Amino acid sequence: MAIHIESINIGHFRGIHNLAVESLNHINIIAGDNNSGKTSVLEAMLLLRNPNDFTNILRLARMRDTTAFFSGTPVYESFINLFPQDTLKKEIELYSICKGESVGYRLLGEQKKIMMDPEDVMKKLYPSKRSRVIRDIDTDLVEVEAFSGELIYEISGHKKSLDVEIDAYASTSGREIKKNNFLNIVYLSPTDHVRGFVFDRILRNDGYKEICLRILQLFDSEIVDLLILKNEENGRSTEYIKHTKLGNMPISTYGDGIKKVLSLANAIAQAAGGVLLIDEVETAIHSKYYDDIFKFLVKASMQFDVQVFVTTHSIEAIDGLLATQDYERQEQSDDISVLTFKKDNKELKTYSRILTGRHVYANRELFGFEVRL
Repeated sequence: MAIHIESINIGHFRGIHNLAVESLNHINIIAGDNNSGKTSVLEAMLLLRNPNDFTNILRLARMRDTTAFFSGTPVYESFINLFPQDTLKKEIELYSICKGESVGYRLLGEQKKIMMDPEDVMKKLYPSKRSRVIRDIDTDLVEVEAFSGELIYEISGHKKSLDVEIDAYASTSGREIKKNNFLNIVYLSPTDHVRGFVFDRILRNDGYKEICLRILQLFDSEIVDLLILKNEENGRSTEYIKHTKLGNMPISTYGDGIKKVLSLANAIAQAAGGVLLIDEVETAIHSKYYDDIFKFLVKASMQFDVQVFVTTHSIEAIDGLLATQDYERQEQSDDISVLTFKKDNKELKTYSRILTGRHVYANRELFGFEVRL
């Protein structure tokens, strides 16, 4: 059983205030309605990936805007939106126990106006945006919105801090990402399986490809290879799965389901020995395939020492994940917990309820849809 994050306490992050979750499990199902904070909890956990790297939180801030790197929301605006919008105070606060070590993360500061040299502004802009900004600049100095503050992080009693500053024209490009993560954490969004990068990423390294194949074979033992073959007539490259019974099958013939499995295999391989966060796990999976895919997910996470957190809107997905356990034979052991959150906006507090998978399974008809509330 892999339990790398044992507990988490989110003081302030996005719309979450004072949320404490203890005794986390190997598989953690986060259920609930829209706006209950499910995705925000996953994002908050990403702060633990590298708590002493300010670039980590900037990359985190960009995840919700899939077009951000091209023409979407400015990184400064995405960053400011990480702070709770229902208070004037700009503070993000999180505490956790990870692999037996206490971890603290606190980012606090204030928004203010600063004056910048127009040349410095131009250096930070993409060429396509420079002409528009130049038309708006007719002074020696430009007034710019900025955030100035301090990042304080503590690991097992060793506290450090660093000054941080970001302005409205900042970008994430060119910023160094620390390679030695405190905790290996991988995030899988609901749309990652359709972006088309997974296959190339798997095939780029033979050793990594072997790992992904081993994971895929937990889903279907007849899958023996992943290939990219060129069509001799038009020269186009096509992605194939080599199957002992079906032969070389274009991945397009499998539909979104196998793309989701490929995405899961890639994510599990990346998260080996760490944590996998899956937002809306049921996306692109037909309910009739829940048994096979969820058994594959649980078995692979066990084999590769991966702690899993999944969010879901689907009561059927909860049932499918619980069905991976044999509660009739398992006696007291239980690898699954079901977490639900409820916000109290007046008291600025988010309440949590944790139920064992066994308890939800045994009382499923009694709970009904209330499992998700």
